[in-house]
Amino acid sequence: MIHIILFGTGCDLCREIASRIETAIPLSGCDVRFEKSADLHRMLSCGVKSTPSLLLEGEIVSEPAEMGVEEITALIKSSCAKIKDA
Repeated sequence: MIHIILFGTGCDLCREIASRIETAIPLSGCDVRFEKSADLHRMLSCGVKSTPSLLLEGEIVSEPAEMGVEEITALIKSSCAKIKDA
């Protein structure tokens, strides 16, 4: 299962990115757990320096605001393939 966390404050941009992620998940064909978090302590412990930030399988994706559904889908598929190969 792929784990995705969207760190943000719930602003319009955060909601737009969340919508893109929710659209990309079924397109990826992967088993995904998606959550949103505004917990500052959790953000800092994960190395998040600005929001919105996307954490995909423990790695920060630096510019989620610039990602479209297709790019997010590709990232999910890539992470899914890495897990299957491991």
